Amino acid sequence: MKRRAAVAALALVVPLALGTSIAVGQDRPAARVADASGKDITLDGAGANSIEPFFSAVFYNYHKQYPNVTINYSPAGSSVGVSDIQQDTVAFGDSEIPMAAKDLAKAKGTVLQIPVDLGGVAISYNVPGAPKGLRLDGSTLAAIYEGVITNWDSPALAQATGVSNLPNLRIVPVHRADSSGPSWDLDEYLIQNSSSWVSKTGTTDPSKTWPLTSVGVGEQLNSGVATYIAQTPGAVGYVEYGYSLEAGFTDASIRNKVGDYVAPSSTSIDAAGLQAAGKLSASNFNIIDEPGAGTYPLANFSWTLLYQKQSNANTGLALQRLFTYVITTGQLQAAKLGYAPLPLSVVALSKATLAKVENSAGQLLAT
Repeated sequence: MKRRAAVAALALVVPLALGTSIAVGQDRPAARVADASGKDITLDGAGANSIEPFFSAVFYNYHKQYPNVTINYSPAGSSVGVSDIQQDTVAFGDSEIPMAAKDLAKAKGTVLQIPVDLGGVAISYNVPGAPKGLRLDGSTLAAIYEGVITNWDSPALAQATGVSNLPNLRIVPVHRADSSGPSWDLDEYLIQNSSSWVSKTGTTDPSKTWPLTSVGVGEQLNSGVATYIAQTPGAVGYVEYGYSLEAGFTDASIRNKVGDYVAPSSTSIDAAGLQAAGKLSASNFNIIDEPGAGTYPLANFSWTLLYQKQSNANTGLALQRLFTYVITTGQLQAAKLGYAPLPLSVVALSKATLAKVENSAGQLLAT
């Protein structure tokens, strides 16, 4: 099916604190935060689209407290966050998948990677009359995205879900057209749970670029996928749970490693994040299909990227203080936005990583 790019202006509107709202992907008034010198300073960032609702709310509240530094964040996607950091054109980037050694080698210095957010990928569907929490396992999801199951009233789907009265409606699988963390997450889940998927894609290595673009529709960013689902009866696609929650989508319950069908929620995403306690790192970040009865199998951390050595000490201090707030006080907003608070062990990891920020002479900055 022909791929079409979603226009950012059609994105969901994410409500912020105090009744303010910002359209995801659109230009918006910059938030302002304070630095040690009291001088105005600008922090430009770019990266993951999935974290946009969380960043918007947290940056907004931070700006109310500290009005001296301007934060501009462009939710253009994880690949943009990585490339912008490599080119040193932003103060910070963000990516759902940490930079690998080959990516770090292209940077202009040592890059610190800080987990700042715990989220999940919802499988959302627009099927009139379908119940909430439709039960889907890996092999059934794979068959949908392979184009093997093509109608919602398919006997195979009825057998898998236990629902026999789904409508006679064509299934429209929606995937990301851009490189993204959610694509990596779902691909990894299907690799773990469907031999047919591995055979079809020809690899056991998950990809940020959706591997089977010949089936379904490709859309840019979470906002594009969400817009398409909302406008298209029969559509099913994967979006950050925060987007699904705000849109009021109907989400599937996904079979996890122990055989339970679990819907995305702050609680089930938190259960997945807790599995990373004491072992999470930028090279050991995968929490797809972790064990546990209440664990949601499509969960992920989001990673902020910044240079360890900062040419401007005031910028370095502003970054340290902003992201210390994000990983502590900012986590209080996570659950209501469709995310989960960072586990305490992950907060400790993030604090320790932020403490490594240096000035141009290689001296640690004192926060």
